[in-house]
Amino acid sequence: MSSTPPPPEPYNPPPATRADAAQAGYPAAPAHQPPAAAPQKPSNRLGLIAFVVALAAIVIGSILAFIGGMQSGALVQYATTGPDGTPQIDPSNLSASEQQSAATAGLLAVAGFLVFGALGLWGFIQGIIAAVKNRGRGFGIAAIVLAVLGGIVVAVIFGAGAAAGAAPYANTIG
Repeated sequence: MSSTPPPPEPYNPPPATRADAAQAGYPAAPAHQPPAAAPQKPSNRLGLIAFVVALAAIVIGSILAFIGGMQSGALVQYATTGPDGTPQIDPSNLSASEQQSAATAGLLAVAGFLVFGALGLWGFIQGIIAAVKNRGRGFGIAAIVLAVLGGIVVAVIFGAGAAAGAAPYANTIG
């Protein structure tokens, strides 16, 4: 009759108690879990940077748009009344320096809106991230509001610049 031999004993049986573990050279299990460290409050720098960038977008864009508006408003001195009664500027009647002034006015106005668009988009996106991650949530929300409403401010400032540039020549159209 053939029988299978019993399985061999484990080479090193695990200790049954802590005292056995200490004698066997095994590290003892911790008696308690150490308390978790309190989470650090996230920095508000992300939201603050978004706010400053959105504010800079409005300020820089408004300055460029105002100067461009003044330049384009000053072109009203070259306007003549067209056949339908509206003021028109004929580019062929402008000298080279006057055409250069018109080109500068257009470039400054476009630059003002492009600068606002680029910086405003940066402030808008970074403001959203700051608000979502709670890293300067208040500044992030303010940056979002400034970036969204800043285009209106820049457009109004451009119009004010055009009105200021055209004011000395308003009665000379003819």
